Amino acid sequence: MNTDHTKRNLFELYAELIHQQEKWEGLIKAFLSDELGKLAVEHGSKSQLTMTEIHVLSCVGDNEPINVTSIAEKMNTTKATVSRISTKLLGAGFLHRTQLSDNKKEVYFRLTPAGKKLHSLHKYYHQKAEQRFLSFFDRYTEEEILFAERLFRDLVTKWYPSSEEIEGGLPSIFK
Repeated sequence: MNTDHTKRNLFELYAELIHQQEKWEGLIKAFLSDELGKLAVEHGSKSQLTMTEIHVLSCVGDNEPINVTSIAEKMNTTKATVSRISTKLLGAGFLHRTQLSDNKKEVYFRLTPAGKKLHSLHKYYHQKAEQRFLSFFDRYTEEEILFAERLFRDLVTKWYPSSEEIEGGLPSIFK
């Protein structure tokens, strides 16, 4: 068997998987966009949101009340990113600020009624995607599933450049 040829085939399949994932995300985003439009009419919110912004909203919904630092930790991103996104979500009417009675200094977020509706929709689609994913793996043996887990873990931890590599501009693999 020609290992280089098989690796090239794997790369092409990987590229196709990414392409299909983008199409799938586009369909979900289009649906959520329609729902955002309905929410705009119902609640006066007027923003189109990225998937990352929707994930921040869902993080708030799953953990409210929650502050910027905790959101950043749970989502493995920076406080600056969360702060920027939360400002947009506040302006769009999906979040509101609150303070705990024992700590007037720290700001926490909660979902508004419009935010709760969007959070429920997102959660519903996440559950459907998870069910589909789990069912997909029913065709494989335990050994194959363990290999897939190892492969996915390696892709997540070793495939993309680290934040440190990206901070300096273009990652070294592209120079």
